[in-house]
Amino acid sequence: MKQKVRVACLIFFWQVFTSHGHAAPATQENDLEPIIVRRLPYGSAGHGVVSAVLAQEEIRRLPARTPQDLLDYVGVDIQGRGARGIKGDISLNGSTFQQVLILVNGVRVKDPQTAHQDLDLSFSVDDIERIEIIPASASAKFGPDGIGGAVNFVLRGPQKGKNRLTASGGNNTTAQQALDVYYGALGTENRFSIWNYSTAGSRYDTDARMSNFFSSNRLFKDNVSFYLDAGYNEKEYGAYDFYTPGRGFPSKEWVNVKNVDARMIYEGDHFSFEPRFAFRQLYDKFILTVENPDYYLNHHRTDMLTWGGTLTVPFGSGKLASGAEYGLEHIVSSNLGDHTRSHWSLQAEPSWNVTEKVSAGAVVRLDDYSTFKEEWTGSFLLKKALGEAEEVYVSLGRLIRVPTFTELYYSDPTTAGDSNLKPETAYSLEPGWRKRLGGGLSIEAGGFIRQEYDTIEFTKMTPADPKFVARNISEAFTVGVNLYGRWDADRHFSYDLRYAYTNKDLNDKGLIYKYGFSYLQHMIDLGLEQRFGAWRNRADVLMKKKPIRRAWVIVSDKLSVDIGRRWQVFFEVYNLFGAEFQDIEGIPEEGRTVTLGATLNW
Repeated sequence: MKQKVRVACLIFFWQVFTSHGHAAPATQENDLEPIIVRRLPYGSAGHGVVSAVLAQEEIRRLPARTPQDLLDYVGVDIQGRGARGIKGDISLNGSTFQQVLILVNGVRVKDPQTAHQDLDLSFSVDDIERIEIIPASASAKFGPDGIGGAVNFVLRGPQKGKNRLTASGGNNTTAQQALDVYYGALGTENRFSIWNYSTAGSRYDTDARMSNFFSSNRLFKDNVSFYLDAGYNEKEYGAYDFYTPGRGFPSKEWVNVKNVDARMIYEGDHFSFEPRFAFRQLYDKFILTVENPDYYLNHHRTDMLTWGGTLTVPFGSGKLASGAEYGLEHIVSSNLGDHTRSHWSLQAEPSWNVTEKVSAGAVVRLDDYSTFKEEWTGSFLLKKALGEAEEVYVSLGRLIRVPTFTELYYSDPTTAGDSNLKPETAYSLEPGWRKRLGGGLSIEAGGFIRQEYDTIEFTKMTPADPKFVARNISEAFTVGVNLYGRWDADRHFSYDLRYAYTNKDLNDKGLIYKYGFSYLQHMIDLGLEQRFGAWRNRADVLMKKKPIRRAWVIVSDKLSVDIGRRWQVFFEVYNLFGAEFQDIEGIPEEGRTVTLGATLNW
């Protein structure tokens, strides 16, 4: 392990030092680059609330199969299972896998059955415009469940002349095909994409097959815009010990997801109005052992419907956004039963300029669920510009997380839910600073302090208890820092470094926990980009360390070459040195993967 770490570091630093021979001559000028406020794409979380962004041009340079693969590069802990990109849980800033809110174009897609399904998404990597990581306090405007923060996938809209066909293959009998087409009809702009992936897996019962179909439609009439996005995903995969680590069950799972997001945006001289509708349906079938399918078989169907609207008007030196929302969540399950819960929410979000250099914003939100009493949440943000290229900010928020249907109603011989659970509560303080220096160098630093109450855990009171029962029992105090720096040395070389540290103190009250600490304590990602004419290369060295476990290092690389104006060939290697590691203890992860492919653009 140590030898592989040394080799990886030597490769990285050799490329750093050799780049100076290609650097452009230094100049006497050292002008700072101003922090410019630009119009954000449709679906973005907005100005001032995003702690990390992965843009489309960066996404294309990374060796990623599915959207979840990209999150490792923005400080998110992906706890994968089986073939890379097929199934995974998500943790952010020391959260449990239940405490991260997933958004698509700013709309909640958090699965009410279990957070194991949160990353079952109905779009592919090629459909993503950018990924935004939203701090916990800022996530309050989007509703419950963002105690650790939120991830917002901003999807690509139609772009004329942006058609693409991709095919690739690799070891483990891996194959991937993708088609992305633009078309116009009756005054509308439209985009349709198909993505297909299959692999035999790197070990027994880790084979997988997955397909995506995604459509994005736009209509613009004067000051009114109409948006309609729809997606479908289906996958089937071997799930060896996915939910029973170390017990040797050759499991199988089938999942399909349907998603529709429709909205209108009216922008008038004195106000703007945005009504919206969203629907998500997920079907899941799970067999514990393929050797005896009837031994343990579960199937679930979960439906989510949301109606809402936002009205924005001038507010002093700023603006006031107010909104209302109504939603239904329904599950039919062979294990959990048949349940429906509804909720409504009201929200006010003022933002204003305190002085020329100081701005503020707040969120006040009321959520009322049919299964528990109403909850008030919200946040306050204060920002100060220290110059054209530097700013500091601090935010404070109160968050909640709603119990999932699994925590409420699950039952098997060793585990039981509790229908009387109440929401988790947390208070979060998050200061930050960012600055752009001369010479293409930019740096960011942020921190967080979070106090959690009524955290839901499956526990036993004594070793003699027959079952682990879901309880509002835990309290946790979490602190951490997130650091990021990027240096665009010249037109040939760029470097970036990301570091995250988290420490979590859990008051276990002497109980026996079914799931132990699994948060990311240390994470380092070193990246190097090289550009020479039609050649482009991106190398990453990613280190992860969890409490009471050894660290592991993953080295990845993607080389792409443009051939003329239309063709591009690429070569990817993930886990170059074949490191053996387990994101979730007891579930070995995939080893080295090699991919060769080509893309046609027209």
